[in-house]
Amino acid sequence: MKLAIIGGGPRGLWAVEELASRAGRAGVSLDVHVFEPGQLGPGSAYSPQQPSYKRMNVTSRIVSTALGSFTQWCRACSATAPRHSEAEDLFSSADDYFPARALVGEFLIASWEHTLGNLPRRVTVTVHHEKVTTLQPWDSAPESAERWSVNGSSFDRVLLAAGHASTWPGALDPVVAEDRDPIALRGLALTFIDATLDLTEGRGGYFQPAETPEFPGQLTYVPSGREPRAIVPFSRSGRFMETKVDPEGMLAHLDLEESIIRGSNQVRLASTDEELTAAIANTACEMLSVARCVYRTQAQSIGNVDTPANHDEQDLVAIHQVLAGSDVGEPVEDLRQSLLVATGSTPPTARWAAGHAFRTLYPAIVERTSFGGRMDFPGFGDLARRMERVAFGPPIINSAKILALLDAGILSTQHLTDEQAARATTQGFTDCVIAPPGLVPGTLAAELVSQGIAHVPQGHRGIEVHRDGSLPDHPTLAIVGRDTEDVVLGPDTLSRTLHDVVTRWARGVVEDAKKEHSNMNAHTTAPEPDVRSRARATVPLTARLEPWMVDLAADPAGAQRIIETYGSPANVLHTAAMRDNVEELVTAGRDRGIDVRVFYARKANKALCFVDTMRDAGHGVDVASYRELAHVLDRGVPGPRIILSAAIKPDELLELAIRNDVTISADNVAEMRRIEALAASLQTTAIVAPRLAPRPDTLPATRFGELGGTWSASLSSFDATRVRIAGVHVHLHGYAAADRRTALQQCFELIDAIADGGHTPQFIDLGGGVPMSYLDDAEEFENFHTQRQAMIDGRREPFTWKADPLANTYPFHQSPTRGAWLQEVLDDSIVAGLQQRNLRLHLEPGRSILDGCGMILARVAFTKTMSDGTPLVGLEMNRTQCRTTADDILLDPLLIPASDRPEKITDGAGQPAADRAGNGADDHAESTEGFLVGAYCIEDEVIIRRKMEFPEGIAAGDIIAIPNTAGYFMHILESASHQIPLAKNVVMGGISAEPQLDQIDQ
Repeated sequence: MKLAIIGGGPRGLWAVEELASRAGRAGVSLDVHVFEPGQLGPGSAYSPQQPSYKRMNVTSRIVSTALGSFTQWCRACSATAPRHSEAEDLFSSADDYFPARALVGEFLIASWEHTLGNLPRRVTVTVHHEKVTTLQPWDSAPESAERWSVNGSSFDRVLLAAGHASTWPGALDPVVAEDRDPIALRGLALTFIDATLDLTEGRGGYFQPAETPEFPGQLTYVPSGREPRAIVPFSRSGRFMETKVDPEGMLAHLDLEESIIRGSNQVRLASTDEELTAAIANTACEMLSVARCVYRTQAQSIGNVDTPANHDEQDLVAIHQVLAGSDVGEPVEDLRQSLLVATGSTPPTARWAAGHAFRTLYPAIVERTSFGGRMDFPGFGDLARRMERVAFGPPIINSAKILALLDAGILSTQHLTDEQAARATTQGFTDCVIAPPGLVPGTLAAELVSQGIAHVPQGHRGIEVHRDGSLPDHPTLAIVGRDTEDVVLGPDTLSRTLHDVVTRWARGVVEDAKKEHSNMNAHTTAPEPDVRSRARATVPLTARLEPWMVDLAADPAGAQRIIETYGSPANVLHTAAMRDNVEELVTAGRDRGIDVRVFYARKANKALCFVDTMRDAGHGVDVASYRELAHVLDRGVPGPRIILSAAIKPDELLELAIRNDVTISADNVAEMRRIEALAASLQTTAIVAPRLAPRPDTLPATRFGELGGTWSASLSSFDATRVRIAGVHVHLHGYAAADRRTALQQCFELIDAIADGGHTPQFIDLGGGVPMSYLDDAEEFENFHTQRQAMIDGRREPFTWKADPLANTYPFHQSPTRGAWLQEVLDDSIVAGLQQRNLRLHLEPGRSILDGCGMILARVAFTKTMSDGTPLVGLEMNRTQCRTTADDILLDPLLIPASDRPEKITDGAGQPAADRAGNGADDHAESTEGFLVGAYCIEDEVIIRRKMEFPEGIAAGDIIAIPNTAGYFMHILESASHQIPLAKNVVMGGISAEPQLDQIDQ
């Protein structure tokens, strides 16, 4: 797959990193071409050549790449922003948070170098240092374009990540003046600060601490004599931006989590401008109340009792005025007050609260107003523009410098809202208003609109895109960044957590590449048959394969090395798909406005590599025994990211959970009493989630949990200092989305009872399975069941072992699965119920997130026939090493011929000979069909209970590969009978190119 990424700035870097990481894990090939006329990395905003006084206005803690976090990089290379004057020392604690943009540019350059120097073996990146002048369909009409021409070359996929437009129709031409001539500046936002510092610090002036400061960090300006006699700014609002608070100060460390969660859900539930504004205002009022209490406590501790009391109604009025833009004040004094608040020198104000609420609720606002959500809020554009000044202003040091220039008389406020007067009284002019977000004439995005390929929705400034950035009518062309403003709120950011458009785009590209890869042989040096063609059941069930499975099946020597090193059978594991499967569930929840957290059901596979994968990705683990819990804790998974759902919980297990802050699913009231008593004996508090048994008149009876009424009647009797009820747990059988909704509604009733009892429940844990599909072909699965019924009815010859009806089997093909299924569960009523109660949704999948993560390799020991002539293929494994509680595994294995196997003999007609040596006793005899049987001395020792065909023959020394067995098949029933050792678990795809033994076997 050949891809073009137009733009090598931060988003282009992110796209290449995502592609490389995902393609490397999946084992697919990508040919990536990056078009960037300048230097890779910094884009227009983070040039390393700019002076050090130009700072980030958002905390650098949001900046991270595949190289690591910006902060870690600075520490590792001892890089620090150079001091320009002693004034910097006043803000040394904040330097790490708001560093020089040039330093961030250096980090982005280093990140590109790291990525290009560590590409997976099947990913190539070619950099074209040229400007893209043509982006158009390749040899087709615009309405049917699938491939794209970029500067005359053809590409399968294109991502336009062009960044800021260099010019725009509303830009005003500069007027050059002599150094000392007064100059007018249009704009009072961040670019205004940069321009002002260019005209002062940039001309040799400097700032120093005030001799008699009125507040911490106050500065004075020492002129150079080269700065303009007057800098005269003007703007429509005539107001300076509010100052961001000290990152180490009191206001940055308030405990506001509950307010943010509550406000975020109110934002998600809002359906009008008024409801959205009310959610922000109410959150701001709560925050202001908390902040004033903390400020009052600190002030009283140093003997200052002159602090304001809380007046919630007055505060709410003042906050609404800020949101409406009707709060009034004198611009310089407002800036001075915002600086005093930011440094902790004066009590917090309504402006601080409104800005902080908008900023902390911004992720929820982005979620609610993007991708069509803006249509519900016709007034949001005006609100967002007003809040830009209040919520996203400069750091303390830059506000202190602007105030020092105002105090020095160099910055004039005489004509703050009068452009004509400002320009009439000055000789020079600089435009500090950059190209606005959205579609800008003269850009590649604008050209796509003119061609009819893209369009701008009514009432929006940017191009309409799907959640993965793709155009509605052209899925192979995607756009990210400022060109999509309003369709995507605030896409111009270094944060990789606020939006996931790039992540979704890369995921889709790699998924498409995986489908192509799985349908062809991985080795392109010589034509080889499809790895699926060498083995199939007489009634086929073709397995869905991950690329790594295709690669291994096409590498007989590699498979043989695994068997020779670790024995037969070997459980081969690969963790890449696990991360993608979990991400699918989390993303499905995010799309519905729900915080979904995934806890891997450890019982599905004992290998520790999967625990490590969940730990490293920040997810959780569900454990069901003492050893499982001990293993998971030993692997470094924090207790709060573990849930104990064991059906039987001995005291030693409960004590281990309690000591480590593990959430315990309390199965019944009596068990909760035991937990309470154990917590008391340990002099601590246990974290519990009562397990609810849904009413039997609504769902099938279950052995797990207690009825809601039983729980509700007992809640008040528990000691809240010994058991903290953090949520509700429910365990369901099957996969029906409707059953999940029924159970969740009953969980809401119990949650409300818990809340009424004084607890603060935070989640519902929806235990039980999440559906997956082992097969891609629904018709093939339907045909299997048709043929099975015909066999049972006697209308066709048996194709299973001794005509086994296989009455108890897993639904190996089903739809929907994972993400699409979860979205069915999360209908509007469930979403509203979770949001109104400020609840997360926890899931405990095992099989579903291990989809694509394992394959069993077993060596063929012999081929022969039974006494009645039934053909057999003996494997060096036993049936418990690929078995669940179901009757059979309904997918077809793969055959990997021995790498040293002789050429296959054919009969005179060119057809495979049934028996190369002429009799079944020869170790090299070859069969073309048979049942797979195993090592236990039992007549019914059958690995797969369906008859197999081998068109190219099968012989001793060959390897049978059973794909997609990581979920339960490997370990749930494994046995070491006959003293045959358990299968070793071998991990592929790690740092080492060679397979490694999982630590569970070390």
